[in-house]
Amino acid sequence: MADATTSPYLVLARKYRPRDFTTPVGQDAMVQTLGNAFAQNRIHHAFILTGVRGVGKTTTARILARAFNYEDASGPHPTLDLSVEGEHCRAIIEGRHVDVIEMDAASNTGIGDIREIIDSVKYAPASAPYKVYVIDEVHMLSTAAFNGLLKTLEEPPPYVKFIFATTEIRKVPVTILSRCQRFDLRRITPEIMSSYLRIDPSAGRHRV
Repeated sequence: MADATTSPYLVLARKYRPRDFTTPVGQDAMVQTLGNAFAQNRIHHAFILTGVRGVGKTTTARILARAFNYEDASGPHPTLDLSVEGEHCRAIIEGRHVDVIEMDAASNTGIGDIREIIDSVKYAPASAPYKVYVIDEVHMLSTAAFNGLLKTLEEPPPYVKFIFATTEIRKVPVTILSRCQRFDLRRITPEIMSSYLRIDPSAGRHRV
């Protein structure tokens, strides 16, 4: 019989999923660029993350949403230093914060779906400093949906941030790309990966 106190099994992708900007592996250029922007208080209103499946686009989007909405006892202040969990951090990382809205464009492609976002942008966030919209597989939006989104990207309210993720950056219209700060997330090279692995002599296999 299994021990009732044993922790439930988690696949490696979830067990080692980054929760802040100190842990993403192989994305140093992105972290440095973001660090400079936050330090100078020149944070863009729209970002697009591109890369192959499984490279960490959605995870990065949640960490970024956490950084925008960081709030502690001293009040709200966007920061990349997420070593201490803030008021909104746990809910954002777990994908359940009311002001961080995630949408999968693979199944919500039409202008009607985007119109819901456009209408909700008019209202200020309920509790966090920023209302953040994360749209995954954004390249699958219809032409009408992209056109509907463009006006909001051109003149966004000050309390709104957009984070788009895509595996097909070439399918995203230039009009959208030109209004976003782009980050290309890289697949981890074998050399970098090997530095995070070590041999367990007792078991004769690799451990993280």
